[in-house]
Amino acid sequence: MLITRIKASNFYGIKDPVEVFFTEGGKKDKIGYANFAKERVSLISGFYGANASGKSTILHVIDTIIRIILARNQEFVIVNGVKIKQDIVMALPNFSEDMKSKPTTLEMDFIIDKNKYRYFVSITNEGREISEEVLDKNSKNIFSRKDHKVSFENSIKKKLASISQNIVAPSQSSFLSVVLDDSSDLSVFGNIKEEIGISELKQIQSKICFITDKRSVQMGQNNISGLFAFALSYLNDTKEGQQEKINKVNSVVKYFEPSFDGLIIEKRDNNSFRFDAKYNDFYKELPVPEMSAGTREIISYISEILRIIKNGGIVVYDETSKYYHSDMEMAILNLFKDKDINKNNAQIFFSSHNHETFDLLHNDQAHILEKKKGNIIATKVSDFDVKERDNIKRIYRLGSLGGVPDTIDFNRVINNLL
Repeated sequence: MLITRIKASNFYGIKDPVEVFFTEGGKKDKIGYANFAKERVSLISGFYGANASGKSTILHVIDTIIRIILARNQEFVIVNGVKIKQDIVMALPNFSEDMKSKPTTLEMDFIIDKNKYRYFVSITNEGREISEEVLDKNSKNIFSRKDHKVSFENSIKKKLASISQNIVAPSQSSFLSVVLDDSSDLSVFGNIKEEIGISELKQIQSKICFITDKRSVQMGQNNISGLFAFALSYLNDTKEGQQEKINKVNSVVKYFEPSFDGLIIEKRDNNSFRFDAKYNDFYKELPVPEMSAGTREIISYISEILRIIKNGGIVVYDETSKYYHSDMEMAILNLFKDKDINKNNAQIFFSSHNHETFDLLHNDQAHILEKKKGNIIATKVSDFDVKERDNIKRIYRLGSLGGVPDTIDFNRVINNLL
């Protein structure tokens, strides 16, 4: 899977439409890119800017679209036999007064198995209801949805026969998620994924790894939630899967901490589990949450990152500079540029406050984000009058590309407060 374009409007800090392309023209091989038809698709894309400039929001666009594609939300939940209506927010809109009555729109172009898809969704009622939805494959429409009514391209309509006339799309779920859900009545009865030719989209579930700030805020503070997610994944895996997971993590953590001997993850009788770290020079095990922040981060996510690199897919990583030493951050990101390691063209989208990471990127792979008049603006370094051989780090630090905080004004504010 490769993402080639995203677009969003009326979404979190985005008011007017923001569109970002991850392709460039050219057929020749280029480090950090995968060739597709007459284009090169970037395998590594970095987002830079001051705090609250929109870096997390842009990454959250990808997160949200994938969740809408895959997650079949239910309007009601049954609790003790009682049907209770849920308040589901699929995408939070921009809260500016002039955006109040406008829909949130999200788009993504992506490639799976050499097929190019375009997905569009429009969400109303403050992110609670889907009003429009479109899926194209290789420039051919698969289906379009307006409110509850779904229409198909003529050849697909003939295949589905009378089924197509009786389809009603739910307001709080994408029609695509219903089609891809093997347990839905529509999918079971109509074999519809195969009929309309999108069975391959089922693999998206296993092709995505999100390590985003908004997800961690929802799930718990910092990377502690990631630690426990890894432990639960380990405990629910097969013996072979457990061994593979623990070997990978132990090998990487030993690189971080030479005295580290290994993790202990064991189920207990009272629905709890033991999660400790052994050290060569410690007289007892250390509870894993007490390890350093950088080590916790590696334990939480390295297994998933390596899985994506091995099999191909997408890693969305918000703030790679949060816990790692700058050299370690560079080493992790560089895995996606190494053709001997990244043989299946895994793709990473990351945000960072570390300007050293500019060295890993071509100018059209580095995206600068700023807030202007309450709206997020996204530009590429290649949009400015700079050359690949220029010292981009220095130009960025000087503020010539935007996306840097005004520390002089900050000092003035602090001085006034004191």
